[in-house]
Amino acid sequence: MSLLKSTCPTPQRLDAARRNSQRSTGPRSEAGKERMKMNALQHGCDAAPENEAAVMRALGEDPERYAALQRELATTYGPGDAFWDHQVADLGKLYWRRNRIERMETGLMRRALQAVEERQRGRARALADVTFEPSQTALMDLDLPLPNDRCVRLRQLLSLLGVISEQVKREEFVPRQASVLATYYKDKVGWRPVRIGKLLEPYMAWLQHEEYRRNKTYKKYMDNPEELPLPGPEHHQELLRLLEEEIAAVQAAFEEEVAAQEEMDEIERDACLAPEGETWEMLLRQEAALDRSIDRKVRIILTLRQEHARQCRGDSRTAPTSEPDDRAAEELSKVVGLDAGTESPEEENAPETPKSPEQSQGVIENKAPAATGVRA
Repeated sequence: MSLLKSTCPTPQRLDAARRNSQRSTGPRSEAGKERMKMNALQHGCDAAPENEAAVMRALGEDPERYAALQRELATTYGPGDAFWDHQVADLGKLYWRRNRIERMETGLMRRALQAVEERQRGRARALADVTFEPSQTALMDLDLPLPNDRCVRLRQLLSLLGVISEQVKREEFVPRQASVLATYYKDKVGWRPVRIGKLLEPYMAWLQHEEYRRNKTYKKYMDNPEELPLPGPEHHQELLRLLEEEIAAVQAAFEEEVAAQEEMDEIERDACLAPEGETWEMLLRQEAALDRSIDRKVRIILTLRQEHARQCRGDSRTAPTSEPDDRAAEELSKVVGLDAGTESPEEENAPETPKSPEQSQGVIENKAPAATGVRA
């Protein structure tokens, strides 16, 4: 008999599945459905027309401002027929999507800038945590972790060296002093820290000797409990001098690191104006595509308006004109495929007049068939 459970649905499993399904049907009220239908919204570019207002509210936009933009464009470009109105409405949508893209770009910049500012605040907090006065000698007994950030590590070393210098001035020696120097200068190359460690060795030996003598750990200290003399004043003065020089060197390195970090932060803030990544590149491509669409739509609407004004004047598109607007209309008519005009039979049968090279410059041959049925 197989030990695996059967996958066939039993009546008990079917009843349990039906009961569970009644608990996961989603919202049932109309208000709940309205709230939940925008959960999967990402950018709203592909939303259905009936959901435009809800999409705008979900994205933090005001549908009234969009309606005001449509009214402003309709007033600017003037009334027209249904085709004209559709072109103006499409232009309003393009402008609105263009503003949305700019908001997305601003959001990416702000997110990157927020990350830089958060790093600055974190570094400031870390510097404050490792900064203490030389008089706080009790902090030498704490096992402080070694920071990963070089700037914070230098600031902590500077504080500890200040405490060690203050203790040496008062001729207070503890084993923690040597262990701190060994920890912070473990992988460093420099003669001064090595010399400071050598000068501290007699004091550490004296501390060990005193500990043994007080505890009477070894028999030789029990038989001969004499005290071990401390190093002389010259030894003590050299140790103080080297500690002061090392503190000045660490202070200079700390200030240099702070200046380097500030310069790096400025570079990072400037880089926030052009974030990297697939999202940023996608937004730039969409922005360029919208700019091209807006330019084309504006040219189409201007052409339709100029053609409408020409018909109101009773002019013909083939009549010779000298107005700049009419010449621009002829060029823009090629964009939307408007008919450039119909020649008379005499003009069709007339031989072609040769043109000079100067007259032929800038002429673009259009071999595409003219669009028919376009209503001006």
